[in-house]
Amino acid sequence: MAKYLTLATLLALPLGFAAGAASAQEITKEELASRLNGISASDITDAPIPGMYEVAVGANVAYVTKDGRYIIRGDIIDVETSANVSEETRARARATMLGSVDPASMIVFKPANGPVKHTVTIFTDVDCGYCRQFHREIEKVTALGIEVHYLFYPRTGPNTESWTKADEVWCAAERNSALTRAKLGGSLPNAPACATPVADHFELGQRIGVRGTPAIFNEAGDLIGGYLPPATLAKVLDDPDAPIE
Repeated sequence: MAKYLTLATLLALPLGFAAGAASAQEITKEELASRLNGISASDITDAPIPGMYEVAVGANVAYVTKDGRYIIRGDIIDVETSANVSEETRARARATMLGSVDPASMIVFKPANGPVKHTVTIFTDVDCGYCRQFHREIEKVTALGIEVHYLFYPRTGPNTESWTKADEVWCAAERNSALTRAKLGGSLPNAPACATPVADHFELGQRIGVRGTPAIFNEAGDLIGGYLPPATLAKVLDDPDAPIE
């Protein structure tokens, strides 16, 4: 079984052995991992709540009582700080996964002048309306010191027109201009077929939990959300707690 499971699969696994856990004796992380296919002890840590383990697989998080009997489905919120502890775990995992992607496999739009203040990673679909709107304003985004790293996420999946367009963009001689042309609805120049990172990007998006496009992540792995006007995006990157207007 793959190490990176869907949340539904992860949550189902403990229920498979819960009925047989008659004892309330605490089990070790290694023992718990041995009962979960595809999970290693390194995926299991002590949860913020005493008596519970946190199981984090990719960007999926679940909680299991230390006797291995019960699972908690949902987020842990620290009432004193209002912090979503579960989301913090997901963000760290997302940052690690995104940080492992070779920038050479992305399409990058850099600020033409001035320093880079922020970097965002965006899962994009050539045919997505809001993705196209965001890209129409790409020069305004980069002018604000925001470097954009695009990953392909054709929402319709493999063997579809959107996936083919993503492949064609990647195989174009000038990928940045090809992506811009495709997002404006223009035709792409003929180019020989080549090996592309589209499948890898798509699989990564699924592991991270992308549900729609554009999916914008900051450097800390926080999911900022979907389309935001350039000025609003810059404001949120400067202050993640700033209200989105």
